Amino acid sequence: MAISKKIAAAAAAATLVFSFAAEAATTLRVGSMTVYPPFEFLDSSTGKYEGFDMDLVREIGKRNGYDVKIVSMALDGIVPALMSGNVDCAISALTITPERSEKVDFTKPYMNAGLTVMTSKENAPKIKSLKDLENQTLCAEIGSSGALVMKRIPGTVIRTFNSAADAFLELDKGGCFAMLNDGPVNKYFLRQKASKSMNLVALDFVVSDDFYGLAVQKGNKKLLNVLDQTLDAMRADGTYQKIYDKWFGSAKAQ
Repeated sequence: MAISKKIAAAAAAATLVFSFAAEAATTLRVGSMTVYPPFEFLDSSTGKYEGFDMDLVREIGKRNGYDVKIVSMALDGIVPALMSGNVDCAISALTITPERSEKVDFTKPYMNAGLTVMTSKENAPKIKSLKDLENQTLCAEIGSSGALVMKRIPGTVIRTFNSAADAFLELDKGGCFAMLNDGPVNKYFLRQKASKSMNLVALDFVVSDDFYGLAVQKGNKKLLNVLDQTLDAMRADGTYQKIYDKWFGSAKAQ
């Protein structure tokens, strides 16, 4: 009888451990810098993270039975968090670069945002190409793809800020000549009420392609395949386009 009770207790304990493990396996911890509208931001009225990336990753979670948990962090903390296993994947308008690809694995690109120039209305006529940014003081969001490109421009002094919004404010005050940033973010910012009193303009020409991908820990092929296959399915059935239209209008998604 005692042995039977021990076996039953062990079985119950094993079942409990398995239940906790199963529950943990369904939670997808997603790293994101949640101050980058329209891709990710905190809606103060609801206390919920919103944006294109948030809708995208929640749909991925819904289709695969994941409980999506958004982990807010600084942009330059995302790759280290993936490497250490503190998050399972990341979505944060994260540009696929050779430097990042050495440390983490990326899905297929889910968007080509394209880097464009944000500057003051007075400086805009002076900028026709990247060459016109040489030997200038430029603003950048720390860790961004725009910052990486600007560092390669000869003679520049790069002033970095924790968010694109902070960089825009400094640019408006005349603290720098211009900045490179993701095109959709520049256009979205200029449509917001807060920008109406600012003296900024986004130039039309695209400096370089800027492909976004979800990132996972290096070697996590299982999760990478799930993400890629789900993104393919969302494109095929029109769900991706619906999310794109919600945040960027009815232009065809890139």
